Amino acid sequence: MAGAFFHEIIYFFLGKWKGREILLRNKHTRKEYRRAKKLLEKYGILSIFIIRFLYGMRMIPMMLLGATGFNPLKFIFFNLISLFFWAVIYLSIGYFFGKAAEHFFGEAKEYYFVFIGVIILLLLLILVHPKILEKLKKN
Repeated sequence: MAGAFFHEIIYFFLGKWKGREILLRNKHTRKEYRRAKKLLEKYGILSIFIIRFLYGMRMIPMMLLGATGFNPLKFIFFNLISLFFWAVIYLSIGYFFGKAAEHFFGEAKEYYFVFIGVIILLLLLILVHPKILEKLKKN
């Protein structure tokens, strides 16, 4: 949670500092900036919770929140609340899937190294096989 929080705070304040200038410089980002500003005005605080669950898309929205003039104290407060829910949900999902995998695969741990060895062997064959065929065709 701390890593995600500091990551988002950095991008929020980067957006507050230079985000508007950066986003309005380009024609495409200018259009997206205006669209994002309308969404933030429409959904307000709820947008922080929505952004939290957009996998791989948190950097730019955090900059936009800063660039559009979102209140920093409100952002920090609601960002911490959304981080808490995000962490609880993802940790719970991981826990339950881990327990389910342990139940279904049972003693699969014993075959872990064999499985890794087979994967490495297959990758080597895939990489080396075309080169061997190429050499055989030349001879």
